[in-house]
Amino acid sequence: MKKIVFSTISASLFVSSIYAETFELGKIDVIDSYTGDQKFNSNVIYSEDMQNGEKKTILEALDTVSGISIYNSGGRNEQMVNVRGFDVKHVPLYIDGIPIAVAYDGYVDFSRFTTFDLSQIELSKGLTSPLLGANTFAGAINLVTKKPTKEFEGTISSGIFSGGGKKSYINLGTNQGKYYVQASGSYLERDNYPLSKDFTHTNLQKSDKRVESDSLDKKLNLKVGYTPNDTDEYAINYINQKADKGVPPTVYLSDSPKYWDWDYWDKESIYFLSKTDFKYFYLKTRFFYDKFKNSLSIYTDDTHSTYSYGGVGNPSWYDDDTKGMSLELGQLDSGNNNIKVALHAKEDNHTEGGAKQAQNYEMSVYTYSLGFEDTYHINKKTRFIFGASYDKDDVQKADNTNFGSSGSYGSTPNGTDITGFGTKAEFDKGNADAINPMAKLEYDIDESLGIYGGVAKKTRFPSIKDRYSFKFKRFIPNPDLDEERTINYEVGFNKLFQSSTLKGSVFYADIKDFIQSDYVNVYYGTTKQQQLQNVGNVSQKGFELEYMHDFENGLTVEGSYTRLLLEDKDNLVEITNVPNNKVAMAVNYQPVKSLTTNLNMQYASSKKTNATSPYEETGSMVVWGTKVIYDITKQLSYDVGVSNLFDKNYQLDYGFPEAGRVLYTNLTYKF
Repeated sequence: MKKIVFSTISASLFVSSIYAETFELGKIDVIDSYTGDQKFNSNVIYSEDMQNGEKKTILEALDTVSGISIYNSGGRNEQMVNVRGFDVKHVPLYIDGIPIAVAYDGYVDFSRFTTFDLSQIELSKGLTSPLLGANTFAGAINLVTKKPTKEFEGTISSGIFSGGGKKSYINLGTNQGKYYVQASGSYLERDNYPLSKDFTHTNLQKSDKRVESDSLDKKLNLKVGYTPNDTDEYAINYINQKADKGVPPTVYLSDSPKYWDWDYWDKESIYFLSKTDFKYFYLKTRFFYDKFKNSLSIYTDDTHSTYSYGGVGNPSWYDDDTKGMSLELGQLDSGNNNIKVALHAKEDNHTEGGAKQAQNYEMSVYTYSLGFEDTYHINKKTRFIFGASYDKDDVQKADNTNFGSSGSYGSTPNGTDITGFGTKAEFDKGNADAINPMAKLEYDIDESLGIYGGVAKKTRFPSIKDRYSFKFKRFIPNPDLDEERTINYEVGFNKLFQSSTLKGSVFYADIKDFIQSDYVNVYYGTTKQQQLQNVGNVSQKGFELEYMHDFENGLTVEGSYTRLLLEDKDNLVEITNVPNNKVAMAVNYQPVKSLTTNLNMQYASSKKTNATSPYEETGSMVVWGTKVIYDITKQLSYDVGVSNLFDKNYQLDYGFPEAGRVLYTNLTYKF
């Protein structure tokens, strides 16, 4: 559960070590820090919360936050999040402020990102700063890595969990004043996950162990920093992730099961961050290179012995990279008016190929953003924040993956044969641009109550896949896709009591040119094709309520409720993967200094998924978890816990059951 912290009570809610671990260079500045906006707009999940709740991945951690729901792209075995109903293409993921995405389609498997090397996760929703760059349509998520504070410090932990699971990680660091070094490594593996005893076996799932649910994740994170004085800092970071995973098929034979394997899912990042103070202004820089590679094997049946398509293009692989930079310039000691300017530029490159294919295919796109933000202090109680960004994307290269295939598709009863799309070696190069303004007014009624209201125009550029993919011969490309547009409105309040906080917000969004599929008069054989087009008009409305109370006897209680409605105004498609109601709760109790207990719960109402047609309902879910941590010494602790305590049978995507009751235990040494 996220923490919303007022400075007057922060010491009573969190130990100082949580803040000491924060890597300031890696944080994203949503709004000027000394305006107090932390209590109004930023959601922060701290490392202690992730550890107490046994949140091994960022997916599990984010599920505790209001406005966020998780979903499983079941056929691909990719777990992702929706922020107020919008998927990860509309909510960029950052690591230390560096954009992290799969260049081709913009989707990121959140289960591949572990939390062991993080100090906190930052989340911005709706009224996101124009300084963050392009595509912050519904918000932004930033993972902040750890930074050492002592001459020598570290954490070593190892554990096991149901399904043949193994978890180990190590964090080591030294801070020598003028420089620091941080090294982290983790290993997370499972053979399978157990299904609930309430699950009814099918011909495709005959045992209590989920078929093809194995996974392996390894991560290395190295950081070196230089701090010549109290204000300046320079750091180089290297992250290497390697993973492979199975793909559990649907449990229903009528849903055309897929027999897939991800042979590897590897990501590598290197980046340089800096902050330098001059006499009247500061300069922040980020330079980065990110590489992503994966390989997918598709088989004919559950034996996983014979490749589909005669082995042509199978296994298939992606080889993507992103390189870029960002600069932020801001005023120091600016009085009542604080202006910031940011420039972002990046290049996304995608290469794909496969076995027995005559050639590889390449695609490339440049994205730019120039933004400014001004925080004006009208008086001690009132602040006005306004700004805008100019965002642009420009396709540089777009090879036609259907080139040279003319004559292989047969005749069509009417319309245009898809073979006509195989005569050009390269697609037309698409591009789009937009101006995105925002404005927000904050008012502190008194020291304990603040209110705010704001509006922001946001856009999302289509991905390479949106524009150019044939999607297994079901779609034709559309290089002329334009950006999606939304106007986000939000009002809210935050009330501080003596030992508790209450926060509420009401939001509305009017979305135009939403990218949706429609049938066109083009055929592959006798199959009529679809095309992505800017045809959708969608409305989003809802509210969030959050409450936290510290009983000052070792007991804290937190809870949140989200009400969310998304509607396609033209009734062209069903809105999927969005529950209308969500509740999250956490109780932490420390009866004695050496013993900490945690009880948590997530509830989500039923939602429609697009696994089959007509759209199927997943049913609602209520999942409880609990954990007990015992400090054997000041440095050594032992914990035991249960996820899905009551062994509920539930699904995030229709036909893809989630794990039942999972037992785990860990031993952790800190120094």
